[in-house]
Amino acid sequence: MHELRTRMQTLVFGLAALFAVLILALANGFAYWQAAQTVQENLNGASRLFDERGYDREFDILSSLPVCTVLLDHSGEVTAVIARDPDMDEEDLVRAVSSALHPASDFLYTANYVSRREGNAITIVETGEIARQLRTVLLGSLALGTGLLFLLWFGTKRLIQVMTDPIAESIEKQKQFVADASHELKTPLSVILASAEAMEQDPQPRWLRAIVTESEQMNRLITSLLDLSRSERLKDKALVNLTETVEQAALPFESLLYERHLGLVLDLEPGLEIMGVREDLARLTAILLDNASCHADPDTDVTVTLKQAKDRIMLEVTDVGEAIPAGEEKRIFDRFYRADDSRNRNQGRYGLGLAIAKNITEGHGADIQASSRSGTTTFRVWFEALSEKQKIRSGRNRNR
Repeated sequence: MHELRTRMQTLVFGLAALFAVLILALANGFAYWQAAQTVQENLNGASRLFDERGYDREFDILSSLPVCTVLLDHSGEVTAVIARDPDMDEEDLVRAVSSALHPASDFLYTANYVSRREGNAITIVETGEIARQLRTVLLGSLALGTGLLFLLWFGTKRLIQVMTDPIAESIEKQKQFVADASHELKTPLSVILASAEAMEQDPQPRWLRAIVTESEQMNRLITSLLDLSRSERLKDKALVNLTETVEQAALPFESLLYERHLGLVLDLEPGLEIMGVREDLARLTAILLDNASCHADPDTDVTVTLKQAKDRIMLEVTDVGEAIPAGEEKRIFDRFYRADDSRNRNQGRYGLGLAIAKNITEGHGADIQASSRSGTTTFRVWFEALSEKQKIRSGRNRNR
């Protein structure tokens, strides 16, 4: 998983960094292109003015940048100043001509002057301010790019972690599931093998009974694993009368509870409907009732409540007896969780029922919670009630 995260982070960071660098490069390129266009326009404007006026007198140039045009003799000495920007004094003019006669660079990031020679006339544009602006844009882009890359690195690291955490958790749960299932199967298999070897040496009915008993436990475990797998599959939902489903799933438990000296109390609001899978909802009710019956004290009641509260429907199963250990209210829904391993194994319970119940509730977009207070343990499942549109649609379907 660490290697996968590193590869994903490198890929996402590389693409994001490439995009950021491309944007900043385009921004700098556009700024440079604009500056070059401005310089070229001023050179062209001064050249056109010189062509129109000729050599007869000096004239002022109105331009966005300081510009001048001078005449040179054969030895390269300045013989006349034909055009001069009003903001350009003698000192500026001398520096401009010197730079034009001995150009160091025409690269706008470093050049203070840009010139163009046409015969014995040379036109010079002062670009110092533009160079400073371009350098500011470049340095700003480098600083912004560095900060952006820094943020991208840690941002992509956090993003990849958030994206892969569910995968890592799922893989870890899968490993734990395989380990737990192997552990649960190992005990009955060991007993069966030992009993089979004992029968070879001393055939007795007790060895056969041990094999049958452990085989039945393995069968129950495999059946529970299949139920768990089925509960994780997505199924098509239909309109379900939840009141009737809960009642029909609860009534068969009345005789079982009676044998355990427990009573069954049903408090069901009539006519409650949701979108769901009828078989899964019945299975959910049975799991919660079975769990309550195993932990309730004799001569107490197991109460099943179903009612609507605003836009949600609550299914509640309550018993009085053995409490959920403090801090274990969420762990009890984990696969193979058992508060008392020896007791549950003797009863043929493998800690999969509540895990199946959780899968069923999640498949219905519902929430399940467990709590124990003052000896009373309560399991609550919150379903979303039908919206008005769904109620109207379901009414139309009945009329058909």
